[in-house]
Amino acid sequence: MKNISILGVTGSIGESTLKICKNYPNELNILGILTNKNIKALLDIIDCYKVEYAVVADEKSALDYFGASMKEYKGTKIFLGEEGLEKICSDSRCDTILNGISGKAGVIPSYKILSNGINLALANKESMVCAGKILKKIAKENNCKIIPVDSEHSAIFQLVEKFGKNNLSNIILTASGGPFLNLDKSKWSEISVKEALNHPTWKMGNKITIDSATMANKGLEVIEAYELFDIPYDKIKVLTHPQSLIHSMIECRDAEIYAQIGPKDMSLPIMNAIFYPEIKENNFNRLDFTKPLSLELIPVDFNKFKMLELAYYCGKKDGLYTTFYNSANEELVRLFLEEKIGFIDIERYFLEALNIFEKEKSRESLNMENIEKTDKKTLDIIKEIIKRRSPAES
Repeated sequence: MKNISILGVTGSIGESTLKICKNYPNELNILGILTNKNIKALLDIIDCYKVEYAVVADEKSALDYFGASMKEYKGTKIFLGEEGLEKICSDSRCDTILNGISGKAGVIPSYKILSNGINLALANKESMVCAGKILKKIAKENNCKIIPVDSEHSAIFQLVEKFGKNNLSNIILTASGGPFLNLDKSKWSEISVKEALNHPTWKMGNKITIDSATMANKGLEVIEAYELFDIPYDKIKVLTHPQSLIHSMIECRDAEIYAQIGPKDMSLPIMNAIFYPEIKENNFNRLDFTKPLSLELIPVDFNKFKMLELAYYCGKKDGLYTTFYNSANEELVRLFLEEKIGFIDIERYFLEALNIFEKEKSRESLNMENIEKTDKKTLDIIKEIIKRRSPAES
């Protein structure tokens, strides 16, 4: 019996993880679950699953919902805010904690989990983007593992384990291309939030869906791959693959290319991360080769998808540039989802912010304090850019 906890349990990654727990009731025991503030969904999960305790990260939301005295539901204790986060990230009974928190909010929990010597099943790519070197160092010192959950990095992780890093020549990440792969960029200024959220192959949270539309998500994954696998950026390639069945590939020294191909189901990489190094029977979904199957691989148009090109730029700059990339993109996506800026503005304002950030020539060392400072500085830059927009642009 493996003990696990799930951060971001009310999101799409959490939903898939619960599906795995339901299919392996005699092998997985859920100790703790965490949501930010989706309390109703959290209570529904407690109704359906045996959970020892739960955490609501947004303490104000919990107090508004329960009242000041209510911190238990059907025998399950509920912890709030920082106290709850500390409890779930330091529970040494856990074999693995899955971090499915969206965005930069997931970085600190990843740091806490590894600092406590607990294996981290990582679905929060921002953790590696902002603090990859720090997290790897802590994991090594505490003899615990970072096991990737993103379908692309899960594929690379398994392929590298099989063929050996010494035989690796290139990593090839695949990208769906999102909803605007075939839309001329001259029409990007007309894109609505609803259109951008209509992903052709994956059902994901709003932020990651917009990132897929701009290909910033693939940019984050490029940086994450660099941090996870210690391979130079010029050996990390990206190809567009609209069917989303080839999850990633590696090219070995002998020029042979090996691909991991599987159904569009996040349950599979999550299952592999939770049960690592064991491979379990797939009770969810299999490809049906009795039906026609098309697999396209198309070169990426970097001029069209500038956010991917800019990820390579910030990644090669290293240091706190990757924190800037993550924070600026996350804030601009938030503004787009709130319909305060247009879709094309994500790229445009990012470039403007990058120019300002570079002029300051920040040379601070990479540590958790400076990551937080860079995040705040980046948000201030974006705020100032939006503030001085002309009425015509508004």
